[in-house]
Amino acid sequence: MLRATDNYRKDQMICNLKVLGLAIAAVMAMSAMMASAASAVPQFTASAYPATVTGSNTKGSEVFTTEGGKVECDSHFVSHSLSGASSTLTVTPTYTNCEAWGLPATVQTEGCTYVLHATEKVSSGVYNNHVDIVCPSGKSIKITTTICIVEVKGQNGLTTVKTTNSGGSVTVEPNVSSVAYTVTADRWACPFGGTGNKTDGKYTGHVVVSRVGGGSIEVSGE
Repeated sequence: MLRATDNYRKDQMICNLKVLGLAIAAVMAMSAMMASAASAVPQFTASAYPATVTGSNTKGSEVFTTEGGKVECDSHFVSHSLSGASSTLTVTPTYTNCEAWGLPATVQTEGCTYVLHATEKVSSGVYNNHVDIVCPSGKSIKITTTICIVEVKGQNGLTTVKTTNSGGSVTVEPNVSSVAYTVTADRWACPFGGTGNKTDGKYTGHVVVSRVGGGSIEVSGE
């Protein structure tokens, strides 16, 4: 014969099981929502992996505009290898045949990379991205002429870069403003208003990137 205490324990156990069931259901629902949200993030995808992409430009196709004027170079980009679909694409730039503020210049990247983050779909095949400049400790992108030296150091969340899928390649069009840089040398006739930190840099242009070895690269997702 059950005693009152036995009934209480039985009811308590049933109640605890119900609470546990609700908790498990809530966790599963949250996990499903998180997985759905993650799958909705646009991603860089390739026809086969591992995948590396590359692109090149001639002087004038990309411009870095500063307080002192324009910086233009021939450019070449190679990405880090993608082992699978990813919301980020890291590319290593190389700049040659440069001109800065009307003078011959060198642009040394010192191991700095650009990390594109796909953020939102604009229309069919067109996506917005933001970009990080990532540099090794103590390094920067260094622009040098005989009269000026400018350093662009690591910084995150720069906007905006548009990517457009086009026949198996991706056209990358930066229209990035508020790029921070530091004038470290301002010699006679240098067009800057003195040394120091600036935040008016703007990077514009376009470059077509393709998968090395053939096949396709694109951005996909909602």
